[in-house]
Amino acid sequence: MCGRYTLAGNLAEIAARFGAKKSSEGLWDWEPKYNIAPATVVPVIALNGAGERAVVPMRWGLHPSWRKEPPEGRPMFNARVETAKDKPSFRTPYKRRRALIPTTGWYEWERIEMPNGKEVKQPHFIFEDSDKVGEEIFAMAGLWDHWRVDEGIELLSCTILTTAATGDIKHLHHRMPVRLPEENWDNWLDANANPDLILETKLGARDLGHYEIGAAVGNARNDNPDLVRPAVNV
Repeated sequence: MCGRYTLAGNLAEIAARFGAKKSSEGLWDWEPKYNIAPATVVPVIALNGAGERAVVPMRWGLHPSWRKEPPEGRPMFNARVETAKDKPSFRTPYKRRRALIPTTGWYEWERIEMPNGKEVKQPHFIFEDSDKVGEEIFAMAGLWDHWRVDEGIELLSCTILTTAATGDIKHLHHRMPVRLPEENWDNWLDANANPDLILETKLGARDLGHYEIGAAVGNARNDNPDLVRPAVNV
């Protein structure tokens, strides 16, 4: 599962990283965030009407276009890659509306049983291993959709695809976001490409790193760079 993530880059840096145009110029902006929760409006990479990559603001939590009622309840912030093409909420986006969701890492909570028998949840920060831990912008594979009402109001929304966790992060949680090789990003965004074939190239966990962090990340109202700093055991 991916229920919280970070994006430590501004709109210009995100656009440059993905060779994308900034949409909603002057109407919407983005500054680094370190505790993104479902229902937040986030930068998403999708193709515009001209077939070009664009940074588009979307609500994290997909709301299907065929729904009559507005969003309510728990947002659909994740979609299992194994079943997305068959689920009514995801099957059309899976075929036609695929996206890249920029991030600099995500959080998972490891369940640890204490000597007294009680269970605690230890948060970890997970990132693509590089010299710029927590600052390197990469992409999670996602889906998007648009929902319209009679008054002409449109809601763009997205979800993150997840797959079975592998490698060293498997003990943290049994699911992890789908990531694709950068050379396949264009194919993933192309509505005419076969998503099943593209997903055969999804990345494992060999290039991922993680470490324990403090408990403050558990409160979504906390949002600062200190959240991704390694925990200090005293």
